[in-house]
Amino acid sequence: MPRFSIVTPVYNPPAKALRECIKSVRKQTFADWEWCIVNDCSTQPHVRRILDRLATQDSRIRVAHRTTNGGIVAASQDGLDMATGVFVALLDHDDVIAKRALKRVNEELLKDDTIDYVYTDEDKIDAKGRHYDVFRKPDFDPVRLRGQNYCCHFSVFRNSLLDEIGGFRAGFDGSQDFDLILRATERARKVAHIPRVLYHWRVVPGSAAGDVHAKPYAYDAGKKAVESHFARLNIPIEVEKLNPGSYKHRFVTTDKSKLPHVSIVIPTRGDTSRIWGAATCMVENTVHNILQNSTYPTFDIVVVRDVNPDGSMVHPFTLPTQKNVRFVDYSGTFNIAAKWNSGVLASHGEFVVVLDDDTQIATPNWLEQLVGQLHLPNIGATGPMLQLEDGRVCSAGFSLRPKPRHISKGDSSTDIGWMGIHTIARTVTAVSGACMAFRRSTFDEVGGFSENYQNLFADIDFCLKLKSLNLDTVWTPEAKVYHFDARTRGANTTDSDQQNFEKRWGRFIGSDAYTRGSA
Repeated sequence: MPRFSIVTPVYNPPAKALRECIKSVRKQTFADWEWCIVNDCSTQPHVRRILDRLATQDSRIRVAHRTTNGGIVAASQDGLDMATGVFVALLDHDDVIAKRALKRVNEELLKDDTIDYVYTDEDKIDAKGRHYDVFRKPDFDPVRLRGQNYCCHFSVFRNSLLDEIGGFRAGFDGSQDFDLILRATERARKVAHIPRVLYHWRVVPGSAAGDVHAKPYAYDAGKKAVESHFARLNIPIEVEKLNPGSYKHRFVTTDKSKLPHVSIVIPTRGDTSRIWGAATCMVENTVHNILQNSTYPTFDIVVVRDVNPDGSMVHPFTLPTQKNVRFVDYSGTFNIAAKWNSGVLASHGEFVVVLDDDTQIATPNWLEQLVGQLHLPNIGATGPMLQLEDGRVCSAGFSLRPKPRHISKGDSSTDIGWMGIHTIARTVTAVSGACMAFRRSTFDEVGGFSENYQNLFADIDFCLKLKSLNLDTVWTPEAKVYHFDARTRGANTTDSDQQNFEKRWGRFIGSDAYTRGSA
């Protein structure tokens, strides 16, 4: 039994591209492999001629010729049925793998015998053999995978896992690998990412690598794959195609009476500032906006207000006298974590959102989308697309590389971003406390927000504590909130905040599993 079975469906590739694909396999420095090639009734005579000659040159190479053209799914499944290896690697008929690809994958597999799926980084090759579009991928992110087949090439599966899930499925032509990866990662004991470019995706006329619009049927199949994934999770969802190859999903419910209660905690001093040219009491604007525009049916607002020693408000303001608006008085020195904690401890919701008073919701279903992500497995906190007053990105999550920073701050929020990161929900190291949702039970489990931080880092610290419990933090563009950029409490950290954060989490600063490449 060979270690690897390489599966390649073939249909009319250019002769030169096919020969270079063959050359890349035969030059592998790891020799324990077989190659299962299925010619899907190619009409170009050079294909059979090249493949038949190849089969006589190496006993590890087996070629099957279909008598009818069955399409990519049928040919891929035929190849999978031929495979006898412990692991199955997928290779397209005109692409190239690095000469150490199998050796490097094998080294990764030897580290842990529970790894069931491995993917690597990739790039593209143009007609002149030049490499470009290097995709340095994040570590495994099931959230991002639901919106984009970012794993793609080079994909290697444990063969027994493919048997378990039933291999390729009819009806997913063009996105059959995406459907396979979604189903495989649902069941895989462990997924490994090799941060090396081991696969070179060739750009030829008519290929998806060169023209994302070349195969529209593939993106319909991808949408179907994502819908099927959520159906298996028993989560009601609406999936919509974005730029080709990417998909967004919105959480929906047919019975709003069953939605859990949410408490929104808003710390405030009652400051006034100018928003879009008008002098505005920030907290009044934020609360009115939530009450008037939110579509979520069951929530309350806990306003943590600064008061003087005599109990009077530092900056008086007026809010609607509604039963779902309550107040908590705070008279200590400024400490954002302490204010969040006092508000959360006074809340009654199963879910909690901490929200800055200098914000304004831009999507009425913001709570549905933030809370919806928390119903997915292993999610501890969520945050929205935060936008500046002029619409640019304020924060698309936090990265710790090269130091703690807002992802994409200042970028256009209408641009899709590097590899589409502005358009799809994905896992991040942390989200901003300007708007962060979590379960109240999770807050209790991690001990709330650390009050060792006076101004900044308490939100990142909270998310890193979640990670220590194997709970991820998700950023979603399906919820959008304007953030008028810390006008009421300043944006600068203190030396003690910086020192406390570095002392506790310094080992993580400088690297980030979710923001490789140009994110």
